Order: sequence, then C-alpha cells, then structure tokens
Amino acid sequence: MKKRITRYIAILLAAVVLFTIGVQDVQAHGVKVTTQKVDGKYKLTLTSQEPGLGVSILAFSISKGKTINIAYTLKKGAVTSASTEIDESIVLAPFRVITTNSDDIDGRPFSDISNTEFDEYIRHLHDVGITSGFSDGTFRPGNTLSRAEAAAMLSVALNLKPDDSQNTKLKDVSGHWGRKYINAVVNKGIMTGYSDKTFRPNNKITVAEVCTIISKSFSFKTKAEGTFGKLKKNQWYSAYVQNIFNLKILTIEDSIYKNFSENGNISRGNFAMMLSRALSTF
Repeated sequence: MKKRITRYIAILLAAVVLFTIGVQDVQAHGVKVTTQKVDGKYKLTLTSQEPGLGVSILAFSISKGKTINIAYTLKKGAVTSASTEIDESIVLAPFRVITTNSDDIDGRPFSDISNTEFDEYIRHLHDVGITSGFSDGTFRPGNTLSRAEAAAMLSVALNLKPDDSQNTKLKDVSGHWGRKYINAVVNKGIMTGYSDKTFRPNNKITVAEVCTIISKSFSFKTKAEGTFGKLKKNQWYSAYVQNIFNLKILTIEDSIYKNFSENGNISRGNFAMMLSRALSTF
C-alpha cells in the first residue's frame, strides 16, 4: 500500500510544476529552494517563505534527468527548512527544481501564469529566488521586458554582487529602482550603456539583445548545430541567436518562433523561459 501511495504521488508530481518572476516588487510565496552538492549527492533544501508556517517534504520525482519536482506541505509546528538528497548518478546537472504545495496543487505564485507556456519556467525562477511578481499578485508574462528588468533577473541569476553606488558613469541610473542590478551587470560587462552615457533602463529590450546577453553570460559546454529557416544571417547578432537555438534555449516549437523577429521586443514570459532553460543547460 505504501508503494502504491508513493507511486501515485510521483505520477502526480510529473504533471505538476511551479515557477515565478518579477522585479520591482518582491513577494514571498511558498518556499525557496537551495541546492548543495555533498559527497556525490545533491542536497535540496526547501525553506518556508510563509510567516508562522514550517515545511515538510512529501515526495519527489525526476523528469528526463533534468527536472526535479518536489511536493511539500506547509503547516504550523513544522521546521522552517526541510531537505532531501538525490544521488548525482540519477540527475544531469545543471537541473531545474520545481515545487508544488500538495495542499494547493493548482495554486500558482502568480494569478496570471497558469495554462501558459511559461508556467514551469516562471515558477522555477521564483522558487530559487531569482524573481517575483508585482504587488497585485501578477507576473504579467505578456508584458514587454525592459532593460532594467533584464538586468535585475540576470544579476540575481548569476549571483552578482549588487552595487548600489551612486557614483556611476551612467547618468540615468542613479535614481532608478534597478540601480544596484544595472551597476552589477555593467561592472561585469554583461550589459553596456550607450555612447551618450545613458543606460535607458525603461527602454524595451529586443530578442537579439537577449540572445546575445544570455550567450555571453553563461559558459555552455554543449555543442550542437541546426538549421532554422527564420533566423537572419550576416547580422551582428546572428551567431548569438543561432547559438540560443542550437542549445534549445529557444526552439521552433515555442510560440515566439511563429512570427520570429530578432529585432522585436521580448516578453517577460519568453525571457523567463529562456533564462530558466539557460540555467539548466550544460
């Protein structure tokens, strides 16, 4: 009977995933996930983000060696953090961890991500503390992404040290909410300002720019090459966009490919999907 229950939970988990994103307003939802490698095993720790409630891990399942789904419950009297260990031989690092509250399987940290193609990826970024949504409980995946929002998420994802210095060469950053993130990515050369010494943090960012930034931000070891008919050739961004498709950080099955334009603005949802995939790509 115990084996049947465990198997049922594992099957249920395979169909469930969690994710979140945002930048200006930080909201605490569910649990935060941290990962540590110890003696040939990955220790996954869930820490409750809900005041007065502790966390208990119920079960986990692994999908294709790359996604670990963890079911948990929150309750009074439980410990603030709970951990489980997974042998490194049964997962392919880097992997994605997605959590589900067993008391609210259909629940999402944001009210507008359920039944979207970005659901899993937004939940992933939320669970590992990279992003959160807006104060009204939304993520707004269809909204276009700003340069400041991209800088904020990249800065946290890459674990860059925030730089809140007012002494910056960029004259339009000092009073901006994203200053410490913008300074961090500029210091590392991940993003740059313009020739007039502005960063233009509220400007929208293009698909080509995001492909370039992600290609430069991560040291991918995977080697692949494909042919994608909608990609433009002989442009400053062509090699970076090709690389993103080669690595399957974007695919021809994604809705963005239907009317693909490197010079078009990218949505918050598509950026979340790309960043999540990049974090779990070898």
